[in-house]
Amino acid sequence: MAHLVLYDFPRSSNARKVRMAMAEKGVACEKVTVDLAAGAQRKPDYLKLNPHGKVPTMVIDGTPIYESTAIIEYLEETHPNPPLMPKDPVARARVRAIEEVIDSNFMGALRLVRINTMVRPAAERSEKEIEEGKRQIAWHNEWLDRELQGHQFLGGDLFSVADIAAFCQIGFQRALGVEIDPKFKNLSAWWARVDARPCSKA
Repeated sequence: MAHLVLYDFPRSSNARKVRMAMAEKGVACEKVTVDLAAGAQRKPDYLKLNPHGKVPTMVIDGTPIYESTAIIEYLEETHPNPPLMPKDPVARARVRAIEEVIDSNFMGALRLVRINTMVRPAAERSEKEIEEGKRQIAWHNEWLDRELQGHQFLGGDLFSVADIAAFCQIGFQRALGVEIDPKFKNLSAWWARVDARPCSKA
């Protein structure tokens, strides 16, 4: 069995993706907290593991792997049960596409709001950018609501990596004070369903 060390930060939504996948699969590992608030991600020792200075990073028998999607793919290949990807090639491609949009476009909208409400000094914040970010967040919530029509999860009947990615980013969204609009009934029901899973609590 490989020796795994996960470098993460509790408030990182991408690191939470990996923790949820590990909890769902029952995979244990050593954990090291990288204090992003204190700038620990920019220290030379950490940059040797992840030259991009981000979390998560997983060290597998001494070999560092970064990017949450790549780490979860490794977990899926080495711990296939329970699966987080459908068997059907088309269904797998759909799950990958949803995860990619969430991790790029949706996260970009969330960061736009965060930068202008929590990071920049008050005098440098842009209300216009906040409104644009919230508009994009609403669009992505509506899109996910449509994707869930007639399905229990974003992977159809299978709880998948797409569900984990969406749950972590909507958790980020809610932390920014942007709740799911009640009119998105599919998304609201899905959130409650995923939030009740043991891996979400873990």
